[in-house]
Amino acid sequence: MSARTSANSEQDRRAGGVTDDEIPGGLPSLLVQGVTAAAVACVGEFVCAPVYASMAHLAVVPWAMVACLLAVAYTYVVGFALLWAAQSLSHGVRDARALPFVYGGVGLFGFGAWGVFVLPAMVDSFAQPQGLAAMTTAQTVAAGFNCAVIGFVAFFLAKLAHPRLARRRGAVFAIGALTLAAAALGVFYLTRMYGVLY
Repeated sequence: MSARTSANSEQDRRAGGVTDDEIPGGLPSLLVQGVTAAAVACVGEFVCAPVYASMAHLAVVPWAMVACLLAVAYTYVVGFALLWAAQSLSHGVRDARALPFVYGGVGLFGFGAWGVFVLPAMVDSFAQPQGLAAMTTAQTVAAGFNCAVIGFVAFFLAKLAHPRLARRRGAVFAIGALTLAAAALGVFYLTRMYGVLY
C-alpha cells in the first residue's frame, strides 16, 4: 500500500511539474543553497582577483578578500531573493535534470547585473584616488561576463548540493561560518585600504 501511495505521489509530482521539496529532517533548502552559492561565488572571486587587482594597482590578497566580501554580502541579501525566484520558476519544470540549469540561469542574470553595476564601481573607488583611469566599457562588460559565469556556477552547484547537504548540518554551518569569516576579513581590508586612499 505504501509503495502504491509513493508511486502515485511521484506520478502527481511529474504531472504537475517537478517541485523543490524540502528534505525531511534537513535544513531549509534556501539556507543550504544560499550558503553553497556564497561559498562558490567567493571562490570564483578569488580566481578572478588578480585581474581586478591589477586594474586598481592593489595587492591580490586584500582585493580578493574585498571581492569575497561583496560576493558573500550580495548572495546573503539579494541572492536569497534570486534563489526563491529560481525555486518558483522550477515548479513548472517537468524534467528534474533541467532544474540546476534553471537555477544557473537565474544566477547568471543576477550576478551578471552585479558584475556590471557593483564590481566596477568598487574597482574605480580604489583606482581613481590613485589617479588611475576608471574601468572602460569593455572592461565593465568583461566583469559582467565573469560575474555571470560565477553566478551560473554558484546557483547550479547550489541546486545540486542541496539534497546532499541538507542533513549535514555541521558541514553547512561550517561553510557558512567560513564565508562570514572571509567577509569579515574583507571588511578589515576594505577599511584599511580606504583609510589609506581617503
